[in-house]
Amino acid sequence: MIRRSIPAMVLALAVLAPSFCAHAESWEERMWRQVHKKVAFELIDTKLSEACDLLTALTGLNIILSPAVRQKDPTFSLKIQDMDAGTALKWFTQLTDTYADLVDQAIYITDKPPKKAIEEEKAALMELGAKHGLVVELPPEGQALTDPERVKIALQIMEKEELKVQDFPGPDVSLGAAEKGTGFTFEAPGKK
Repeated sequence: MIRRSIPAMVLALAVLAPSFCAHAESWEERMWRQVHKKVAFELIDTKLSEACDLLTALTGLNIILSPAVRQKDPTFSLKIQDMDAGTALKWFTQLTDTYADLVDQAIYITDKPPKKAIEEEKAALMELGAKHGLVVELPPEGQALTDPERVKIALQIMEKEELKVQDFPGPDVSLGAAEKGTGFTFEAPGKK
């Protein structure tokens, strides 16, 4: 029979406890912790695949690039200081004109927006149009909105609401000729 002292049992439990706790963490909790981890780095003309590998190494996130994105592998530059990994990943996709979605417990980066996001944006624009008494013309199902289409809808709403750009008064500044040289000087009124 093996006899162990109380301190030896406590030590054994302390060593084994983290492994028990690690198994209790769900993948959602683990991913939440990983995307909220603070990171800092500077990327200069870095390929997206390399940037994602770095983010994976720093956080443990499972990031997968679609074959189309991996083939193009766009480059970008970005300096990050004390930013959470999720926000950093949003910047990666923004700067490379790609999209991130959660697929099978991994972050999947593709060159097309997720269908769910496309349809949610269309539904929100239809609701906004209805709120302002407009019939909004949208592209067919599955096809994403373009920036010109978004601008067109915004202009329709502004026109319908008769929104005018407000003029904010500022200080009176006059432009006078400089006494020496050919440049201009800015003079505040009453100061000569």
